[in-house]
Amino acid sequence: MIVFTSFLISCLIILQNCYAENNNKFPNSQMNEINYSVFFENPHTHYCEVEILLNDLTRDSIIFSMPVWTPGSYLIREFAKNVEGVKATNSKGEQLNVEKINKNSWSVETKSQSDVKLMYKVYCNELTVRTSEINANHAFLSNAGIFMRVKGFENKRCVLKINLPPEWEKISTGLVRESEKVYSADNYDIFIDSPVELGNQNVLEFDIKGIKHFICLAGKGNYKEDVLIKDFKTIAQEEIKLFGGEIPYKDYTYIIHLVEKGGGGLEHLNSFVGQMVRWSFTDEKLYKRFLGLVSHEFFHLWNVKRIRPIELGPFDYDTENYTKGLWVAEGWTSFYDNLILRRCNILNNKEYFDFLDVEVNDIMRFEGRFYQSLEESSYDTWIKYYRKDENYNNAQVSYYTKGALVTMMLNLELIKSTGAKQSLDEALRMLYEDYKRDNSRGYTDERVREVCEIVSGKNLDEFWKKYIKGTDELPLEDYLNYAGLKLINENDTLPASLDIEFKIDNGKIIITKVFKGGTAYEAGLNFNDELISVEGVRIDGEVIKTFMKNYKTGDELSFIINRQGLIENIKVKLQKPLPKYKIVEFEEKTDEQKEIFEKWISGNQKSNR
Repeated sequence: MIVFTSFLISCLIILQNCYAENNNKFPNSQMNEINYSVFFENPHTHYCEVEILLNDLTRDSIIFSMPVWTPGSYLIREFAKNVEGVKATNSKGEQLNVEKINKNSWSVETKSQSDVKLMYKVYCNELTVRTSEINANHAFLSNAGIFMRVKGFENKRCVLKINLPPEWEKISTGLVRESEKVYSADNYDIFIDSPVELGNQNVLEFDIKGIKHFICLAGKGNYKEDVLIKDFKTIAQEEIKLFGGEIPYKDYTYIIHLVEKGGGGLEHLNSFVGQMVRWSFTDEKLYKRFLGLVSHEFFHLWNVKRIRPIELGPFDYDTENYTKGLWVAEGWTSFYDNLILRRCNILNNKEYFDFLDVEVNDIMRFEGRFYQSLEESSYDTWIKYYRKDENYNNAQVSYYTKGALVTMMLNLELIKSTGAKQSLDEALRMLYEDYKRDNSRGYTDERVREVCEIVSGKNLDEFWKKYIKGTDELPLEDYLNYAGLKLINENDTLPASLDIEFKIDNGKIIITKVFKGGTAYEAGLNFNDELISVEGVRIDGEVIKTFMKNYKTGDELSFIINRQGLIENIKVKLQKPLPKYKIVEFEEKTDEQKEIFEKWISGNQKSNR
């Protein structure tokens, strides 16, 4: 009996310990929401103050963690480096023990505490689409670098109270507006996917099917309000139509920063952030390039934010989230961004193909296409794409740009295989239907191929093997011929070229890139070499641009260079320049080519447009 009683007591102790351990891992809390507050006591110092309030706790400790990256931008950015002064109190204002447990996480001792408030400051002085800036004029909060998550509570509702400085009047965000300065999100994923612009920005509005769209313009610029509204609305309507006419959001916010220099964009669930050089709106080509960015980021509403690679969600905010599917997420989007502008007549055919020429040359001029596949480019984005060096073009490709070219080929494959009856448009809509049936699951590579095979009615294993998984040469001209187009090499008539890029630094000509297969690469000229003279002639910005015109392939020239402080004489044998391609239309097209071209450009079949 004594033995049995002892055994029973031991079992109860073990069960109690197991319960305590599990209770610490999986909170049995009545807490329904996490309350965040942000303050700007001295915005000119570039700081904001953040408070996180938790109620009804039943845990011995709580872990608060700052993400190390932000979705849509695949680089570890270590946002915790900007955090200062982390401390915690209970409801009585008494200090609680806070311990930093790794590079981006803090543990707060909450035993016997039902409420806890975490407080910290964040330094924000880097205005990009993925990082934050606070100054006397405004605040842009890229939420992944501002608001910590509460581990174990990521699915709880997040409520944000914004305490504006008295001179600021406006708040622009995709968060749900609860009251004048209180906003909410259903969970942490949505919360950090909703950047916030604060200040006195100009806000324009338009409606589509009764749904409000806000264009937030932060900074000065030479834009025309009516033109922006017309063009943004036209792009949005065209993309909504492509996906069947259904609008997957309750409102949409464009946050546009008008900057001295910069660019780029970042997609979010019902908003995006972009940059535009403030005085460039009257430059037609630059403005249309900006509209391509608007088209690209808005397209991500569907392709990425809803149609997504299976690996990208739920997110792990503490480490890299690897996928081989960015060639679909970004490559398909890059294919469609300017195509949408063409379909809504913002671009004509010539302008559209001029933009496409840039993508062709970004890939087809350089040998990186033979060394890195699309899938590898996607998978290695965490260590390569955002860390480009002088050898990038020789060894790598962009899943954006090569992805767009392969997508163009795939689109033409589908159009030709179906007699111009179907295209990638149909495949895209099938993937969107997958999402609507089960929005918790992303696509696999196998599903993308399966959908394309259903549309085309043919096996695409070889296409995938060569151009997505492999590094075979892209037969662009063969595919362009389907639509009555061809590639011409505009450098065919040039006698010679060094095939380098350079900068002028205090009058010095410094090599910044040397392209594999070109004259300089084969001769042994290097990155960071200073070019001093050629054939006894002092080199300056004009000489290096015009001197080669006096020589031809096969000629040998003597260059004097400065390499790391030492003067060297390099013999350079001139080679045929690397190609520079341009897409041109056939003067005469067959009926089949006309139909394929029309299906590609308009999305319609045998249209008279």
